[in-house]
Amino acid sequence: MNADSPPPPPSITPPDAARVSWRLPGPLRRTARAFAEALFADDAGPPPPDRLDWLLDDVEDFLGRSGARAQGVFQASMLALATLAPLAVGRPLPLWALDWETRVKAVERFEQTPLGLAVLGAKAMLCIVWYEHPAAQAEIGYDRGCLGPAGAEGAADAKGER
Repeated sequence: MNADSPPPPPSITPPDAARVSWRLPGPLRRTARAFAEALFADDAGPPPPDRLDWLLDDVEDFLGRSGARAQGVFQASMLALATLAPLAVGRPLPLWALDWETRVKAVERFEQTPLGLAVLGAKAMLCIVWYEHPAAQAEIGYDRGCLGPAGAEGAADAKGER
């Protein structure tokens, strides 16, 4: 992390954390990590391991709170990505067994096929969580001020500052 990078977000344990008992099984977590590496890679390579750890922990919490339907969609999407995306680049291996550059190509090509809809569910869920991270917000230029004056007034009202 360089001096200009925002600090990592604090780890927050919600009051009802004990109720969330759903966990990403090992193979699902491995596939989700491989997909996230491909999805959020840039010219320099995949994101740092600590960012991916944060993402997967938060996705696990998100899915634990989202219920069986969201968990099922995510699992089905990961199964399709793990098994079918590599075939789009002629590699009969699981997605996680490919190097990150080949993974990026596999996901991009698979997304263009009729079965590519499977990518949408997983991509949406990962992106929702990914862009909650302060570093991701800084990367896209989000300054928490996009609501304009009306949004600032509403935020002040909510804080009791008016």
